[in-house]
Amino acid sequence: MTNIEIENISDVKKKVTVEVPEEQVQNMLDAEYRDLKKTVQIKGFRKGKVPLNILRSYFKDKVQADTARKIIEETLQPGLDEKKIVPVSVLNIDPETIEAGKPFKYTAEIEVPPPLDVQGYTGLKLKKYVREVDEKQIDERIQNLRERNARLAPIPESRGVAQGDHLVLDIKAESEGETISALTVTDYHLEMGRNFYLPDFDKNLEGIKVEETKQLTLDLPEDFPRKNLAGKTVAFEITVKEAKERILPEVDDDFAKDLGEFETLEALKEEIRKDLVQIVETRSKKDMEEQTIDALLEANSFEVPETMVESQIDNLLNQTIQNLVAHGLDPRKLPAPSDAQRNQVRPSAERVVRSGLLLRSIAEKEALEISDEELQAGIAERAEQIGMSADYLRDQLEANKMTEELRASLLQEKVFKFIQDKAEITEEAAPEPQETQQEKEEE
Repeated sequence: MTNIEIENISDVKKKVTVEVPEEQVQNMLDAEYRDLKKTVQIKGFRKGKVPLNILRSYFKDKVQADTARKIIEETLQPGLDEKKIVPVSVLNIDPETIEAGKPFKYTAEIEVPPPLDVQGYTGLKLKKYVREVDEKQIDERIQNLRERNARLAPIPESRGVAQGDHLVLDIKAESEGETISALTVTDYHLEMGRNFYLPDFDKNLEGIKVEETKQLTLDLPEDFPRKNLAGKTVAFEITVKEAKERILPEVDDDFAKDLGEFETLEALKEEIRKDLVQIVETRSKKDMEEQTIDALLEANSFEVPETMVESQIDNLLNQTIQNLVAHGLDPRKLPAPSDAQRNQVRPSAERVVRSGLLLRSIAEKEALEISDEELQAGIAERAEQIGMSADYLRDQLEANKMTEELRASLLQEKVFKFIQDKAEITEEAAPEPQETQQEKEEE
């Protein structure tokens, strides 16, 4: 019978010692040799007829290694199940040498969730920050819609180019009589004010008319990215081949109709108002959740498994990479995250891990769970939020094995609601953004 002993190293680390009796070891070694005999081919012997002593002389190390691996696979997890231990990760396994006629022993160091008896989650004093939606915010949203739906039209012949115009240029660049190929371009598209060609370059183009050419001399900065050009004096010849201005649509009923199923401008404004109200309510909800987490972390001190923290660091960095990819960067050209970058996000990762463990512990303590009906309702709600059918989202979640991840997220929301139902909540105006406060102090 396999013997299993557990030694506590810390609240989140355990040393597991497993000893397998010699009879089981012998049986597994024999089985491994029998399987090997069926397939191995050695010169001078027919397949399946190689004597055991020959197999041992050729394959002893391999058979011992394979048998040890199989024994560990077949005994470690069942042993942990028997002891009712759910590991977060197996940090290392240290096996002794396996030998016929002797018991086989190995040790494993594992990480486990910390033992938690969460305190201080009832009777919390929470603040619900109230944020008003005003006409200025609605007007700003409409202005953003105008900007996104602007059209380009040739600028009037009577004026030169100005900030915000879209130009097509030919640019010749020379230094000391030689053409600088890196800065010489044809049919270059430039949006005035963005300074994509060179820093502070665009202001030099103001006032030029279409089909005009301007001569310009500039000193490149000493820290110019191309080291061979840093500090050089460059003569530019710039020809404006095309110039267009952005024409914003009028804010009227036709503008609303062009955006979608809005018959009038007022209908569009009402939809914007509803969206903004939802945003501020979500923000207030998030504020209370953060206050709840702060209170729980202050009331409960415990060790966390390092593996969970490292895994969450990976998640946060992967999210950052995905955001960069969404903005057009090639992930293959991005360097691997450095130790400094990992350490920078470590506090946030540890906070996520700690809060997750606390919320899960509260759910267990209060017997909170998400039923299948609640899961389906959650899928339907999220599908509506992102504008797809519930059936399609359900299929996507199942295909990507993310259904249980959603269930866990819904359970966290349920725990937050449980805590807030038992909390003392007061409403007050939301604090002003820190930047605004600093600006006031400066004034």
